[in-house]
Amino acid sequence: MENEAQSPHTQTVGGTSPSRSERTIGELIAKVSEQFSSLIRDEIEFATVNLKAKLTKIGIGGALIAAGGALAIFSFTLLLFGAVAAFALIMPWWAAFLSVAGILLALTVLLVVIGLTKLKASKKHVVDPKGGFQQDVDAFKKGLDK
Repeated sequence: MENEAQSPHTQTVGGTSPSRSERTIGELIAKVSEQFSSLIRDEIEFATVNLKAKLTKIGIGGALIAAGGALAIFSFTLLLFGAVAAFALIMPWWAAFLSVAGILLALTVLLVVIGLTKLKASKKHVVDPKGGFQQDVDAFKKGLDK
């Protein structure tokens, strides 16, 4: 019956009476603000750590690719000398070198001509984001007028 005599503001939960440890709205807002600031700092720190890890891996990957490219150039050179040696079995050395050089020159000219053709073909495609955006705005305005 004791609980019935108490006002609703003084009723207890779990048998304990309310204390002054309940926080005010200002204190709660300050606590939320503090936690939000902490969250932002932690997110920035997390992003920084991830960025450093990514840049480290990119650097190592780039270095390994560069080393592989250098080895590929040396390997290609050895393959060319092998082709010269093979041609030298059926013709003099000087003619074998000229033959391999001629084949490489023909491949070079072919690749350059194909590349120039592709570059000229790329001029047909016009990139105009401003014009596309303006068309979208005009279509939107036209739709509003209906």
